[in-house]
Amino acid sequence: MGRNKTPTAILDAKGAFIVNPQRSRPSEPKSDRPLGSPPKYLSKEEKLVWKEVAKRLLPGVALESDRDAFEMMVRMTSAMRSGHPLTAAERTTLISLWSRFAMTPADRSRVAVEKPAESALQKFMSRRQAIQPPTAETIQ
Repeated sequence: MGRNKTPTAILDAKGAFIVNPQRSRPSEPKSDRPLGSPPKYLSKEEKLVWKEVAKRLLPGVALESDRDAFEMMVRMTSAMRSGHPLTAAERTTLISLWSRFAMTPADRSRVAVEKPAESALQKFMSRRQAIQPPTAETIQ
């Protein structure tokens, strides 16, 4: 079985298309809809896991079209945390899902997220010198 393709969002965050622009995937379908809130049919514990894991995702990695895979990852993570023994195949699937969402140390280390541009206000505020209150020595 061959290796799965790395998601375009992760390759873009790594800067892979800067080095090799010919490898970009211009015809790939794109979604601008975010992952969203957990489905109503999940249990209370699974909804908590959904929200927690969604906060830890790198920006732009999981979108609405990824909800089914994300749900599977949430259900398996919830089962693992509740003490349900996972089979070897389930553990392998869970690790694979974490990897696909760039949630393992090795996968995270391969992703470089650009620092957001500094606004004009932030530049102005960072240049301002802090005003020092007068001391007894400077008054005399």
